[in-house]
Amino acid sequence: MLNHLFGDSDTIESDDEINPDSQSAEREPIKLSPSIPSCLPLHEVMNYENDQFDNVHQFDDHLLDMDNSRPLFNGSSITVKKAVHQLCSFFTDFNINKSTVVNLLRIIKTLLPKPNQLPTSWEGIMKVLGRASTSRTTFLCSSCLKQCEKGIYGTKLCHNEKCSLKNRTMKSTEIVELVHLDIRAQTQAILARNQLLLNRKDLYPMTDVCFGEYYRTQSSGTINRVTLIVHTDGAPLVKLSKQSIWPCFASLVELTPPAREYQKNIVLLSLWTSKMKPDPNIFLQETIEELKSLINAGTSIFINGQEYEITLRTQYFVSDLPAKALFCKTINFNGYSACSECCSTGEWSTENNVVVYPFTRNNLTPRTHSTYLNAAKEAQTKSIRGKAVSIGGIKGLSTLLQVSKIQIHFVGF
Repeated sequence: MLNHLFGDSDTIESDDEINPDSQSAEREPIKLSPSIPSCLPLHEVMNYENDQFDNVHQFDDHLLDMDNSRPLFNGSSITVKKAVHQLCSFFTDFNINKSTVVNLLRIIKTLLPKPNQLPTSWEGIMKVLGRASTSRTTFLCSSCLKQCEKGIYGTKLCHNEKCSLKNRTMKSTEIVELVHLDIRAQTQAILARNQLLLNRKDLYPMTDVCFGEYYRTQSSGTINRVTLIVHTDGAPLVKLSKQSIWPCFASLVELTPPAREYQKNIVLLSLWTSKMKPDPNIFLQETIEELKSLINAGTSIFINGQEYEITLRTQYFVSDLPAKALFCKTINFNGYSACSECCSTGEWSTENNVVVYPFTRNNLTPRTHSTYLNAAKEAQTKSIRGKAVSIGGIKGLSTLLQVSKIQIHFVGF
């Protein structure tokens, strides 16, 4: 019925840290209790080696005892790593932004004896702590949505010859900031923090999604399944410049409610910051590619020093109706052919000046996934110079269709 994830009874308290022994893939598999049905059959140890993008363990104080890094300066009793760790703790406690951090590090570096090894950039800090960044930031031109190139002093330039903003320094309001975050690393950290909530079928209400027909059908025979509920919405960011931020999140079905909705248990997939609304195919391109890779090829994560093979799936996409229309590339909810369930076209009400759907005159023929795709492809073909053409209320192919089916997986409210 419900996938029993990590059935090992020897769990630890919920924590942000992962055992440093997790880097060893050569140790014996954990023996699971035969009385607990589990979806973690560790038949053999995987020959997996960590690369620079894997955060197998978090930085912890006890690692300072094994710190073999260089002294901060000649004759110093403190190492570079310990100094950086203490400074980072201070920056975090007082919520200091990155720009201020860099300026403060430069001042401290000038006050220390020379030469000294204190890093003065965020990349240098990450390198000292042995951490790889889990996010990638791309800057796009808001006019042509092509990637900008960095100029001197951090300025952004668009070199697209067909763009009206080409070859000139761009204002912040003319730039789209697009951030993509590592899904696998976040999923591993969330599961490691919530081991006590995994394999607890008694904590799920009977109305939860995990008891639904679709989830149960998809989960049968699936080993170590992790299921994502994807959701997104927009919010104003800067009132004066009218910039807004569009985050795309995901929550894990395998976590019990309400824990799956806690902020610390939400996977942040990507961010879009701009004056303009996002183009979903550009906004979610990297996210969809990573999801497809994880869905098709699977991945592995480390919990308590043991490696587990994981199968990733998506359950459904949730948003309000305006965001649903934007990301699904359909007509808004108050337009013609706006229903994603049936083929009703609606009619104009002169009395109320709105499109209405009279019960007695609706076309209740259900939409199918195949007819939806055909209409989307036709609309995509007929769209000229960026002007969308609606075919049965559908304006084009949404990138979300690569990981979800429209009738089953898209929910608007």
